[in-house]
Formats: sequence, structure tokens, C-alpha cells
Amino acid sequence: MLTVLALDTATDFCSVALAYEGHITAQHVELPRAHNRHILNMVDTVLAAKQLSDIDLIACGVGPGSFTGLRIGCSVAQGLAWSLDLPVYAQCSLEAQAWSALAHQALVLEPGDWLLSTIDAQINQLYWRWFRFSEGVLHPASEAMISPPTAIVGFPADGQVTVIGSGCHYQDLLHEGFPRPVEYQPSVRPMASVLADRLQGQALIELPTVAAMDLLPRYVQLDIGWKKLAEQGPHG
Repeated sequence: MLTVLALDTATDFCSVALAYEGHITAQHVELPRAHNRHILNMVDTVLAAKQLSDIDLIACGVGPGSFTGLRIGCSVAQGLAWSLDLPVYAQCSLEAQAWSALAHQALVLEPGDWLLSTIDAQINQLYWRWFRFSEGVLHPASEAMISPPTAIVGFPADGQVTVIGSGCHYQDLLHEGFPRPVEYQPSVRPMASVLADRLQGQALIELPTVAAMDLLPRYVQLDIGWKKLAEQGPHG
């Protein structure tokens, strides 16, 4: 089995886990705007039973999500992978969150049910992606998108729909755009333990990994709302 170190910092939770020999050690802590102060200590904590040299694969949630959070998580994953000459598995954070929903005790999915995985984008918009549950597997049914809550498209014609994640903050607005009632699970977040556990039983050669130098956050926005000083022009 692979020894996998997994990270996800796309949301208000900082999530770090190590999977080895069928075991999982994990830290999953709500740390809004404080990932940078805690993530390395969290890595040290989950590595207590292992050495960095024991790791076979680093997995990293690459977004979409918090702009700063993604840069922190990807930077840590990239630095470790580079120094250890390890491959990286880049995981869509909305998909990681969908798989984490299956570990959520309050959520039971039946074949044909749908998940709308969401992350609050903090700008009166949310990141979202549709998934369908079939034969015990979640199948992506759309690309990762960003839009106002009332502009989500692709609502399914059949099956139970559950909205997960911090985008549930917009529940009242989501109601306006949805043609029928849905269930909400706002507490679900991407859990590194679920990602690490899913990967540890797979063959490294069959995974779509990237080199450390090629790891990048995946931003859905085409326009980032800030400019470098050189791009801002003269001031007052």
C-alpha cells in the first residue's frame, strides 16, 4: 500500500492526513485565515509515526476555493514534493468535498441521487460542481464553476439533490433558482483523510500525478480582482 500525505486548504478548514499500511492519522481543524500559521505543525503531527522519507505520494486539493488558502496548500505540497522528489496527485477540492460527504454520518445517498458540492467564494458567489451517485461511486456531472447562487445551471430532473459545503450559506437564494426542495449539509468540507484513504490502495503508476514544478492552484475565475502595483497606474 502507498504511504500518502494529503492536504486541503481550499476552505475555512485546514485538513492534513497521512495514510499508511491501512492506517490514517489526520488533523481537520477550522482555521479561517490562519492556515499558514498551523499547516506545517499539522504535517508534523500526522507524521509522528513515520518519516518524510517513507512517503510515496503527496496529494493536494488544488481548488477552486480560497485564493490565499490554495496558494498555501499548494506551496507546502510543492515544497515537500520537490525536496523529496515525489509525485503529486492534484485533486479538485469540490470533488474531494463530495467524496468527504459520503463519510458524513448524517448523509445517506441512494443510486441516482445527486450532490451539488459548493464552496462560498466570499463575493456573493459560490464555486459549484454537480456529482451523481451510482454503484457506490460519485461521478462528476459538470465542470467546476463559479456564479451567483441564483445562476446555477444543470439542476437534475430526477433523484434526490443534496447541497453540501459552505455555499449552503446562500440557502435562501438557492431556493429561488431550484425547481424543487433539496437537502442541505453545510458542515461538509474536503477531508484530507478521505483523499489519503482513497489513494493508499491504488497503484502509483496508474494515478494521474504531476511533478512538483507543475502543481498549480486551479482558479475558476477568469478575472482575479486585484492587480500588481505595476499594473495599477498612477495614484492620486
